[in-house]
Amino acid sequence: MSVPQVSLALAYLLSTVGTYMALTPPNPTPSAKDKKDANAPAIHDSIRLLNFTHNHINKAVIAPLAILSLHAAALAYTFPDVPPSILRHGAENGLNQSLYRWSIAAIIPLSLILFVGVPLRLVPFRSLGKNFTFNLTKPDGLKTTGIYAWVQHPSYTGVVTLVLSNLMLYARCDGVIGCWTPHDMHQTLRKVELASLAVGGCVFFTAVWTRVTEEEEMLRREFGEKWERWHAKTARFVPGLF
Repeated sequence: MSVPQVSLALAYLLSTVGTYMALTPPNPTPSAKDKKDANAPAIHDSIRLLNFTHNHINKAVIAPLAILSLHAAALAYTFPDVPPSILRHGAENGLNQSLYRWSIAAIIPLSLILFVGVPLRLVPFRSLGKNFTFNLTKPDGLKTTGIYAWVQHPSYTGVVTLVLSNLMLYARCDGVIGCWTPHDMHQTLRKVELASLAVGGCVFFTAVWTRVTEEEEMLRREFGEKWERWHAKTARFVPGLF
C-alpha cells in the first residue's frame, strides 16, 4: 500500500459517486398526468417512451458500475501485491496493470469523469433549476446565459463524456471484467468485444442525437425567432468545434 495507490483507489470511488450524482434527476420526472395540457401541442419524447428517463434509472445504471468500481478500487489499493481473492481470473486473462496505477490509461478517463463529465451535468442542473428534467418538458423560458451562452447542450456533452470514460475503465476485457470471467468465457468475450462496443455505441449515439433533435424541435416551437438566433450563434456540444 502506498499514497499513490490509495489516491488512485479513492479516485475510482469518487468517479463513481460523481457519475451517480450526474445521472440522478435534479427534479422528479413529471408523470404524463402532471404534464397534460389540452391546449399545448404534444411533445415527442422517444427516450421517455423507452422508459430511459425514469426517476430511478440512475440506480439501475449505477448498481453494476458500483460493483466494478469497488473491485477496481481494491485492485488499485492492493497493487502490485494483489491478493488472489481480489485478482481472481485476472492473471490468466491478461489484466492490464496500467489501469491500476497512475498511468495514462487510468488518468485520462478518471480526469474526464471528474473534471469534464460531472461538471457538465451538475452546472446545467444548477443553472436550469426546476426546468431541468429528464423528460422533455416546456421550460419557463429560454436560458441563454451562463454556460448556455457558449453551448446549447452541455449536459449531453457531459453524459457522452461520462459514458465513454466509464467504458474506457470498465468495459474492456483486459480490465476488471477479466477478474470475473473464467478463461474460456473470457476468450469468447474478446472475440466479440469490438463488435459489441460498436453496436452499443451506435445505439447510444443514435439515442443522444434523437433526444437532441426532439428537444430542439420543442424549443423552436416554443420560442421561435429567439431560439433561432441563439441556435445560430452558439455551438451544440463543444464551443468552436461542434
